[in-house]
Amino acid sequence: MSDMYSGQGIALLAVDLVVLISVVWQPLSRRHDDSDHGTDRLVRLPPFRRPSLRRLLAFLTVGLTVSTGIIGLHDFQILRVYQVFVTKAMSAVDSDPTTAITYAEHVAPLIPAAVVGYLITLAIVLPATPGRRLVILLHAPLFIAVSIVTDCLIGLAGATTGIPPGLVPVAVIYLEYVLGFMMIFRLSFTTYALPRVTTQPNRRHGDWHDNLTLLCCLIGATGIIGTLALILIEAVGDHPVTVFIIIVSLRTAIADFVYILLGLIKLAGGPRPRPGPETPPLDVIIPAYNEAVGIERLLRSIDRAAQAYGGPVRVILCDDGSTDDTSTLAQATMTAYRFATGEVIQGSHGGKAKALNLALSRCTADYVYRLDADCAIDPDAFRYSIPYFLADPRIGIVGALTVPKEPYHTWIDRMRAIEQIFNFGFSQVMLSQVDAVPCILGSFTAFRREAAVALGGFVSGMFGEDAEFTCALGRRGWRAALDPRIVSYEDVPPTVKDLRVQRFRWGMGGMMNFGRFTPFGNGAPGPRFWYQLPKSAGIRMFSPAHFFIMILAVQYAAIAPTARHEIGKFAAFLLISFLPGLIPRLIILIYYRRLKILLWSPLWPVFAMLKRVFLLEAILACGVRPVSGRARWYAAQQVKPAERDPHSSGSTPTAPDH
Repeated sequence: MSDMYSGQGIALLAVDLVVLISVVWQPLSRRHDDSDHGTDRLVRLPPFRRPSLRRLLAFLTVGLTVSTGIIGLHDFQILRVYQVFVTKAMSAVDSDPTTAITYAEHVAPLIPAAVVGYLITLAIVLPATPGRRLVILLHAPLFIAVSIVTDCLIGLAGATTGIPPGLVPVAVIYLEYVLGFMMIFRLSFTTYALPRVTTQPNRRHGDWHDNLTLLCCLIGATGIIGTLALILIEAVGDHPVTVFIIIVSLRTAIADFVYILLGLIKLAGGPRPRPGPETPPLDVIIPAYNEAVGIERLLRSIDRAAQAYGGPVRVILCDDGSTDDTSTLAQATMTAYRFATGEVIQGSHGGKAKALNLALSRCTADYVYRLDADCAIDPDAFRYSIPYFLADPRIGIVGALTVPKEPYHTWIDRMRAIEQIFNFGFSQVMLSQVDAVPCILGSFTAFRREAAVALGGFVSGMFGEDAEFTCALGRRGWRAALDPRIVSYEDVPPTVKDLRVQRFRWGMGGMMNFGRFTPFGNGAPGPRFWYQLPKSAGIRMFSPAHFFIMILAVQYAAIAPTARHEIGKFAAFLLISFLPGLIPRLIILIYYRRLKILLWSPLWPVFAMLKRVFLLEAILACGVRPVSGRARWYAAQQVKPAERDPHSSGSTPTAPDH
């Protein structure tokens, strides 16, 4: 340590850091969140709002105005004020002001400005009480303080250790990006009404090698991709906009490289389980509500799979109060079964989870398959999934590669195929090597009956019951497996309007599931909880802030004297930097021989943007906690409960927009 450093200044900076970390960290445990008045298997939350285009347009309009105001202040006063704070903080430690001044001149708080813009816009647009809006705004000075301390520490570390100059801006933006995730987690947990933290016991033991394996892969991938980032920065320049473009673009490359490393480990670990002579009895449970259009196709596909399997297969379909011919068609199809047997039971229109639990209560086989009524399965689905249970007693749940039904008719079908083939044909398969799969899709879920019964069945009252089921079994020590040889086929929303409804539910489900299994609240037993869930949730919850980052980066590059002549270089490099994330997806499509879909790949950015927009709608519609902490659920001045479809993914009541 330099003799010029002040011990008192270092101590003060350390105290500031500890206090700020404590303020940010404390709410992440959600120990004092009383939003959910249900039990572990029954979620009872305040009503949320329907998706609203008016609210979405208001957010985008206000956000654009706020970001323009931030960047357009005369002579960039906000930037200069931030740099002054960084200079003073560093000068309190380093008696040589030259180091602080030189370092601060190169600081461009792009991410802090974007997060502040997001917080201001959210406080204005989100339907909430004045007290809640004020609390949202108070996150802004907190994040600025955290960013200033972080910038100061990196500057001092660079001056002390001689870190290469090109690495400093990378470290600054990367850490600010991570801190942005943490701040958005804090904002979400203190603002939104989310399910209670799970009370499922942690029974994972002896899986330390999963943590070590993934940690080594992360270090290796970060080192390799980080080196590539430094090379690119050296070639293009270390302007903050350039650095941010590189980091955000290569973030996907780091994750993909982790998948590749896990794949190499998987190859070295030996072959996958193969079908053998054992064919234990199977039960298949299906919740159905007004599924007359596709129920016959699903049931016939089950009979074909039963033929290929060769063992006893019993189907239990719970008709959850359908008003069409679902029950009649299902009974007629089962009567014609040649290899399986089946029955139709009647539900009370209480929702998908209740229908599943009712069907589960009728099961007697050791292995149960949960299928969605609008899907179909490959003839070999049973043959390839049962060997996982027989080969490893730790396996509690098995998933499939779920792809859209063919032939494809719309561009949404093809975009969904690209999404699913990469996710469940590659990335999630690799994550299963370290038991980090966040969700085995409800379209095809095989599980041990004893594990599901001990868990208490499927959770009611929240979206994403399939993700919750996967994570809850994981906490109890059961591992998840996923094999692309097991194939199921799903219906895809035919229109953008239908896609909006689906993604809204999934966005709500992702927020609810992360709130339920937050690693800060009840431990992180394994890579699923300390890596994959926070990463996925962070990317989704931080997604609205990317809107502000993009606007601020473009405006800064166009207005700032040092950057406006580099816009062409920025744009060219932005296109090139997307290649590390695009190439693996194209390779996977080629591997699965989906060559025709490649012609539609230029539409992928449009699909990805729509997903972000629909996710933003979910964030803006989620129930908001009162500042007092008292759950005034159905107050007249709040929202009036609307009609609901309890059979949708989660039975939490909705409320009309106002």
